[in-house]
Amino acid sequence: MSHDLKNNPKQLRVIKTARTETAINEAARCGFWPLVKKVEASPEIRSKFAIWQNRITGEIEVDGDFRANYGHEEWEQVVDWTFYYPVKFESPFAAYLVPADLKVGERVFIEDLIEDLVGMVWNQGNAYRLESSEAIWTGNDFEIQYERKNARFVIG
Repeated sequence: MSHDLKNNPKQLRVIKTARTETAINEAARCGFWPLVKKVEASPEIRSKFAIWQNRITGEIEVDGDFRANYGHEEWEQVVDWTFYYPVKFESPFAAYLVPADLKVGERVFIEDLIEDLVGMVWNQGNAYRLESSEAIWTGNDFEIQYERKNARFVIG
């Protein structure tokens, strides 16, 4: 059981995720069944940035907030607002490590989701990954307990 009450308040059994071939094989040797999945970037997950450069010193400032104020004469915007996928994974695959005694219908807590689901949206256009979620074991896969409408919305 996890002792992290903030992220796993129901204290459900925690399912770990392995993100490398070595970690997956090590878990398999320890008795876990690796449920291997492709890691696929969602076009919904995105962050933004713009770059300003000081005309005198050449130094730059990178900002992700539309409210940034670089209106001073010595600053010039050299890269306009650009959205990008902000997450980097070690490999293009990962595996949920399924314990041998996991029962069909058991509700668990996955602490490192492989699926790219939106967990939080900022009114400035950024959307952040949901890192963890409850799920139900079907016997073949995990049914992630997720509804897009429940993603947090932040204003600022």
